Amino acid sequence: MNEIMTVSAKGQITIPAAVREKYGIQAGDKIVGETRREGFVLRKPLNFLTLKGVLTDVQAVPDNEEELLTEDVGRRLLERW
Repeated sequence: MNEIMTVSAKGQITIPAAVREKYGIQAGDKIVGETRREGFVLRKPLNFLTLKGVLTDVQAVPDNEEELLTEDVGRRLLERW
């Protein structure tokens, strides 16, 4: 799905309703902008809490977001991949 959007004088764009609905984007959501070889891409950030079931040791992933964001937890998760 390709959509053409116009950048306002303030540097803002409006994401078309069809795109917001397809990807579950709601007011207040955070969007990640990535620079890639082919250009600039907008996407929803990864939700690390949804990865909990993919680890063999489920205890490695904390149950709350505050614990998940610590450097120590990030290091342990990277070691397991």
